[in-house]
Amino acid sequence: MPYKHGRPVIDLSLPFRIASAWTFFLVFPIAMLFNFMQHSTRYKHRWRLYGLRRAITVSNHTTLLDPVKITGLVIPRLIFQTMLEPTVEFPVLGTFTRLLGGVPIPRGKTGYRKILEICERAFKYRRYLHFYPEGECFIYNQQIREFKPGAFRIAAELDIPVVPLVTVFSEGPFKAWSFWGRSLPLETLVALEPEYPSAYIRRDEKGEISAESVKEFAEAVRKKMQREIDRRCGSPAFFRGQMNRIKGLNDQ
Repeated sequence: MPYKHGRPVIDLSLPFRIASAWTFFLVFPIAMLFNFMQHSTRYKHRWRLYGLRRAITVSNHTTLLDPVKITGLVIPRLIFQTMLEPTVEFPVLGTFTRLLGGVPIPRGKTGYRKILEICERAFKYRRYLHFYPEGECFIYNQQIREFKPGAFRIAAELDIPVVPLVTVFSEGPFKAWSFWGRSLPLETLVALEPEYPSAYIRRDEKGEISAESVKEFAEAVRKKMQREIDRRCGSPAFFRGQMNRIKGLNDQ
């Protein structure tokens, strides 16, 4: 059934879950091969996810194929991945992305609450829920933009860890864009140590989570990810700016 604004953001019905499994295992090997041919993706420290029964994962958003490589990190387990609501509302394509694990972020400042409402049930079927907290895709970027707080508030509300995943780009043995050099970077996806809300979150006199502490949580994770890029000498040579939204699809 096509998604429309106001409906549950994740369809957990048995028929949809069966269709989702069939679609995923038919499409994913092809997508993974294409991603490897482009960027020769390597993975580091994926074991840091293995002992976690429920977790929010976050990453810098750097290519159109990010959902593919993120999925490759957790396979054979499955992951829900958030995306813009207009993309999921689009006819046919919207249903296809949902079958692959796409979760719309409803419009508005409190859109995360729609996701929060169904998270407890959703984690029974998939261990991880992924966010791109920069909110936009910055192609081959190695300077992470400020994070939006939604993913971190959900982690705080559910008291579950946030696992930072960071994409680091390298040029290979030759200078980028030179005669022998690459026009596309090599990429490494690194899983960092989980960060727990209890280390950052404060509550006010009424017991409500402090918005300021959520922002501090998000900023601490962002800085940790940036340090990993810098430590691994992530190359800025391929940066192409912000990816344009597609007119009529996700430009709302």
